[in-house]
Amino acid sequence: MSRARTGLAAPPVPTVVLLLTAGAAAAGAALAGARPTGTPVVDPLYEALLAFVVVVAGARANRGAVLWLGVAAAALARGWLIAPAAASLLLAFTATLAKRPRPLLGAVTAALAVQVVLRWDVRAFQGATALAGAAALGPVLISALRRSPRHVRHRVWLGLGTLTVAAVVVVIPAAVSALAARHQVEDGIAQAQDALHQVSSGDAQTVRQELATAASDFAGGSARLGAWWTHGARLVPFAAQQRQALTVGVRVAEDVAVTADQQATRIDFSQIRYSSGGVDLTKVAGFAGPLSTVVDSLQRASSALAAVRSGWVVGPVSSRLAKLTSSVARAENSARLAEQAVTDAPSLLGAEGTRHYFVAFMDPPESRGLGGLLVWYGILTADHGHVSLTADGDPGTLAQQLAAIGGGHITGPADYLARYGRFHPERTVVDVPYAPDLPTDTTVMSQLYAELGHPPIDGMLVLDPKSIASILSLTGPVQVAGLGTVDGANAAQILEEGQYAAFPGAGQQQERKAALSAALEEAAQQLTHDALPNFRTLASDLAPDVKTGDLLFWSTHPPDQPLLEATGLAGRFPSRNGGDLLSVITQNSANNKVDAYLQRRVDYRVTYDPGRGRVSGTVTLQLHNSAPTSGLPPEVIGSRPSAGLRPGGDQLWFSVYSPLNLVGARVDSRPVTVTGTPELGVTAYSGFVDVAAGATVTVTVDLAGSISKGPYRLVLHDQPTVIPDQQTVTVTPSPGWHPKGSDTWTPAPQWSLAATFGFGR
Repeated sequence: MSRARTGLAAPPVPTVVLLLTAGAAAAGAALAGARPTGTPVVDPLYEALLAFVVVVAGARANRGAVLWLGVAAAALARGWLIAPAAASLLLAFTATLAKRPRPLLGAVTAALAVQVVLRWDVRAFQGATALAGAAALGPVLISALRRSPRHVRHRVWLGLGTLTVAAVVVVIPAAVSALAARHQVEDGIAQAQDALHQVSSGDAQTVRQELATAASDFAGGSARLGAWWTHGARLVPFAAQQRQALTVGVRVAEDVAVTADQQATRIDFSQIRYSSGGVDLTKVAGFAGPLSTVVDSLQRASSALAAVRSGWVVGPVSSRLAKLTSSVARAENSARLAEQAVTDAPSLLGAEGTRHYFVAFMDPPESRGLGGLLVWYGILTADHGHVSLTADGDPGTLAQQLAAIGGGHITGPADYLARYGRFHPERTVVDVPYAPDLPTDTTVMSQLYAELGHPPIDGMLVLDPKSIASILSLTGPVQVAGLGTVDGANAAQILEEGQYAAFPGAGQQQERKAALSAALEEAAQQLTHDALPNFRTLASDLAPDVKTGDLLFWSTHPPDQPLLEATGLAGRFPSRNGGDLLSVITQNSANNKVDAYLQRRVDYRVTYDPGRGRVSGTVTLQLHNSAPTSGLPPEVIGSRPSAGLRPGGDQLWFSVYSPLNLVGARVDSRPVTVTGTPELGVTAYSGFVDVAAGATVTVTVDLAGSISKGPYRLVLHDQPTVIPDQQTVTVTPSPGWHPKGSDTWTPAPQWSLAATFGFGR
């Protein structure tokens, strides 16, 4: 019995209808942007041809293969693609349930599904999108081929074979050229890396030689990879992306090396030196043009590398491309920062008018929010590149002068007054650095200093024993009566503890203070009058102190502030940017120097729901006091009478800064009352705790609240302390989620740093 008589024969699809359907699918596919070769003109043609063939195959393939294509399209569809994917799936089911084959339904199903498949973005592994596409389309194409007449199958296999041979023929020259260029490219990379190393060492002549050699090597490699006989590979899917990635990568490296080589003679930072109390601002300004040229070159390089990024590029090429992209990005950031520095530095050094900067020396053994008690001050005056110390002394004398004129009025910031106004820092001045934010403390100090009739403060430079030690390593030692030789190796120990051992008697404390002032004044004089290393060496040697907050600088002039922020000098309390934030601050309330012996351990354990952004966290602050009970003057291990402490005891005002809500607080498992006060965009939860000599006390603060959904982002701010903190962060996702990577972070002490924890289901 014939199929026509049983009702199973497939009704023929009119040729015009099939061609219109395939043509519409081809037009839509040409706009998919799948980039099978990365060649702008060829890719739309390939995509259109594939869609046309799939639609024709869909009209001939069996219903099971068409159903598989509809299911696959719907399974990986995202966003607006869900609509055509659902339509293709519905049509595929309709065709499957029909009593007889429906070729037109198969063709329309394929037309919709192929639009979805060509727009997939599967990132599970290298080439995942192409593999998934082949798995979805393959059964339809194979089924249609098997159901075709023998002569059609023969022609198809003949055509595929011919195309394969042609592809191999045009790819071979590109592969040979890539192998031939390999050694030149690797040599260029090695020369460029050597150049970067020499840049950090300040050897400008060697840098230029290395860059010139690297540029030559890259040029040779680029010529081989971009030769005319390699252009045929641009027509072959997969091979085209490898050629383009290699060609663009080497060309980018060549352009960057050539530009850097051309500008190296004009950008030699070793020429900028601080000598005889000044800097040649004309020479500084002369670097702006060459740096702008380098920035433009690196920006073009970043754009070119972004354009060849593709999931078709194989792992070895992709990884090298990623490293090059990362290197170019770092170089661009550094060049932009250098460009900004040479543009803004002249105004900081008084090019547009005399500047007066308040220099504050902090004493961390008696802690305050910004680091330590203010025990010495100076005024640095900058005038057209020349810097001098024009005043210095004991901040206590400023308090006495304010009291004598009935002054000492602080009008803001509002959160500073709300938190610290009850302690009356205007009466002591040494306590002004209560806020863990240099811009805030600068504002307060500016108000008080102006009341004494002094010129307005243009900014504040913060130093502590560790940064003084770094400066003395650059300038050389100073001789101080009673303290001996103070240099980079011993300055931190002398300024934090040794001064008290040198003057142990209760009646020697005025003499000790005079010796301390002499040491600091001499260090400041050397900084402003002696010749210093070139600015690259200076920045490199002082970078660790900037990172940990031991060296900070803030300008009251808004145009200067972006540069200070970018270099990390600004000392601004960090912003949480929609995520979580934690800062633990302890401030000495005993009026002694026992914080020199205080070891803090901060442990933050968080449970996080990525789907809702809900956070519950426990901050555990462990305080160990290793201070002696005798052998040091009362100023060190004694305390104010009302504190009720034995020798060596410490009384601390602790504060946990967080955007979350307080659940409860404990000291050694005993509930304790803490107060919450808004400050610096979050809430400071504060209380008092006593830590006897040799004792360990644990403060626990429980928090809960919400942040932005998605990955868990945490910003940490660390207080500069004599003994560096030990910190640990552990993030546990809520049930149903798992961490992508480590769930524990153990950061080194730093003024401000951030981390992101990713999660999946």
